[in-house]
Amino acid sequence: MTSSMVAIAAVTSAPPAQADRLSDFYDTPVATIDTATPGEVVRELPLGTPKGFGLGFDIERILYRSTDTHDRPMTVSGYSAVPIAPWPGPGPRPVIAYAPGTSGMADRCAGSAVLGTVGSSPAILPLLLAGYRVVATDYQGLGTPGGHTYLNRLASGRALLDAARTAADDPSTPVVLFGYSEGGFASAAAAELAATYAPEVTVVGAYVGAPPADPRLNIEPLDNTALGSAVLFAVDGMINAYPERAESIRSLFHPDGLAVLDAAQEWCTTDSAASDMVHTRDLTRDGRPLTAHSDDPALAELTDANTVGRIAPAMPVYLAHAVEDDTVPVEQSRTLLRRWQSLGADVTYREYQFPTLPYPGTNHLPGALAAYEDVLPWIAGLVRTD
Repeated sequence: MTSSMVAIAAVTSAPPAQADRLSDFYDTPVATIDTATPGEVVRELPLGTPKGFGLGFDIERILYRSTDTHDRPMTVSGYSAVPIAPWPGPGPRPVIAYAPGTSGMADRCAGSAVLGTVGSSPAILPLLLAGYRVVATDYQGLGTPGGHTYLNRLASGRALLDAARTAADDPSTPVVLFGYSEGGFASAAAAELAATYAPEVTVVGAYVGAPPADPRLNIEPLDNTALGSAVLFAVDGMINAYPERAESIRSLFHPDGLAVLDAAQEWCTTDSAASDMVHTRDLTRDGRPLTAHSDDPALAELTDANTVGRIAPAMPVYLAHAVEDDTVPVEQSRTLLRRWQSLGADVTYREYQFPTLPYPGTNHLPGALAAYEDVLPWIAGLVRTD
């Protein structure tokens, strides 16, 4: 990590003395959330400007109003980072609506929280250095009370679009959706929903990196591996998003399996427990792996509802994936590409090839790093108005 990246991470981290202040920020109910408009900022906590580090960004945590899977108002946390230097223009400063990758299920993993900023800061730094304003979502239930609705199409897509709304005050402000991994899923979902959910936001493009777009393709590659915590997160995400279905989903698992699912609700990906081997056949009541239950009534309708690729995005999309990705298989993007192309979407597609590393999970990140060289010029072409 470069000194600049460490600087941002340090600035956006809160010392122990501020624990109560942060707890109040995230946990105190927002009395006006039901009457707030989508994308309205309902609470903010400025973090100051790290001028001493020579970076020159104003950063603040925010709470804003979004809409959950059941069309109810919800409070979502996130953060905004704005370069102090004037945008050279012409036109308003472009906004990057940033969707972070998987960090876990616990509030302490949120991108705007103390731990989460360590992971998200390096990812947004190239965007800030390009002069863009970055506004990031924590998604539903990360940071704010309630369970995280991991890989939920509506909640994730809406949370990202409403994050964009917090920053795009001028209707002419160009907005680019940006995400990798879980963030790629959210960016893809938001790209599909933008025309109907946030038609007033000028979304000019969407970068979708390594998206786990189809739940049916998510489980098998991760089952029986040390990356299986993502399978637990996906099941917990459905339980959190659909409490009316929770009992039927939980009925698939025996008591020890339920204990593991409940424990995973409090994990971050940096926790050692999140790297333990997961064999879903050891968790289910009938001893069959979770893939064997994909057509069960408890799961089939929900996996179908949370599949991306059924609606053509109304804006250009840059879809990218590393061929050797061992966390989100490249077939996810290839399948999504075929689906979007069949609907007439404007998709630029790129695959990256690297030597395979002999450590589980380490073949996922290189695709994210490689994409910047292509995606940044692509974004510049979208937002250029001269």
